[in-house]
Amino acid sequence: MKYAPRLYSCILCHAQAVICTYCDRGQIYCTKNCAKQARLKSCREANARYQQKPKGRRLHAARQKLYRLRQLKKVTDHGSKSRAEYGLLEKVENKTENTDSRHISTLKKCCYCQNHVLPYFRMDFLRHESRNLSYLRPP
Repeated sequence: MKYAPRLYSCILCHAQAVICTYCDRGQIYCTKNCAKQARLKSCREANARYQQKPKGRRLHAARQKLYRLRQLKKVTDHGSKSRAEYGLLEKVENKTENTDSRHISTLKKCCYCQNHVLPYFRMDFLRHESRNLSYLRPP
C-alpha cells in the first residue's frame, strides 16, 4: 500500500516541505542544510552554558591563555577604528515573490530523494502497523 507523502513546515526556516514515506523518519527540517545549522546553533548554546560554570570558565581561560601565547600579541591594547567602518549601508529594495507558483512546482517532489509524490498529503506521522497495541484498547 502506498501512503501519501507528509507535508510539514521546517522548524528553522519555516518553509513548507514534502517528504515521501520511504524517506520519512520523523524529520522536522526541510533539508540537511537546515539540520546542520540547527545542530551548530545547539552546540554553540551548549558550549555557552558550559562556559558559565566554574570548570568551564577555568578551561576556557586556560585555552585562551595558550592561544594568546601562540599569537605573540598583546591583547590589552586595541587600535582605533578607521572611518570607513562607520559608513552607511546601501539601500536595498525588497522584492516579494509569487509564492503560489513556487509551491506548486516544489510540492510535487520529495525534499530528500527528489522523487515525484502523490498529489495529496498527510499532516501527521505514520503509525507503525506492526505494533500490537490491542492491550491499550478498552474491551
